[in-house]
Amino acid sequence: MLAQLVLEPVRALLLAAMVFVPFERLAAANRTQRVFRAGWATDAITGFLNGLLLFLVLLGALAGIDAAARIVAPHLRAWVAAQPIAAQAIVAVALGDLGVYGVHRLQHTVPWLWRFHAVHHSAQEMDWLIAFRFHALDLLLSRIASLGPLVALNAAPAAIAVFVAVFAWQSWLAHANVRITYGPLRWVLVSPEFHHWHHSAEREAYNKNYANVLACWDLLFGTAYLPGGRAPDRFGVDDHVPGGYAARFFFPFRQRLDQARAGK
Repeated sequence: MLAQLVLEPVRALLLAAMVFVPFERLAAANRTQRVFRAGWATDAITGFLNGLLLFLVLLGALAGIDAAARIVAPHLRAWVAAQPIAAQAIVAVALGDLGVYGVHRLQHTVPWLWRFHAVHHSAQEMDWLIAFRFHALDLLLSRIASLGPLVALNAAPAAIAVFVAVFAWQSWLAHANVRITYGPLRWVLVSPEFHHWHHSAEREAYNKNYANVLACWDLLFGTAYLPGGRAPDRFGVDDHVPGGYAARFFFPFRQRLDQARAGK
């Protein structure tokens, strides 16, 4: 089990690299950006270490959600379990992404949550590895918000696996340094163009485009932003987020301590 725990994140990272490194060379949005841009190794290490740190914690949290739901909603769980796997998978992707939308919106609007989420938004260049640049607690909250409802409803493991696979692929693609257009589907599915605007440092794009898979959630809730004919001028945040995994991990706590001292 320990070997699998270590090998799975490495396997996923290598597979993604095999796909997205050449993809970003062939269809680059920013053609001057290097393959090994500044901070790439820290982001790769972050993805690996977060996977190790959160594995048991996430399993414990989901087990607690499952146990509570067994008591609260046994009939609903039985009904969901009786549905075809294909239907469960479609609902899992939609509902899981709605969970991501909801918690993502909170991460941008609740100040103490933003301190953690700012680590992800500190990237000044976009590529597929930015999908790994998360504070561990920020990532844990997103995982619980997306997987928790699926576990509570007793969705089949195969349906949950479909959501996990779609979510992982979409996370890499949405952050990738690629320029591809979705045509009319741009208001249905989250494209790299759509998500890059979410990372824009331009004020008119703040707090927009929260969904990860289905852009229609942003359209439905009035947070969609996709101006035609141009791309964001710059990315990043106003706060200085340090480099290095350990420094980023403690950054939100130190920022809170500095604010508390300044208020005295």
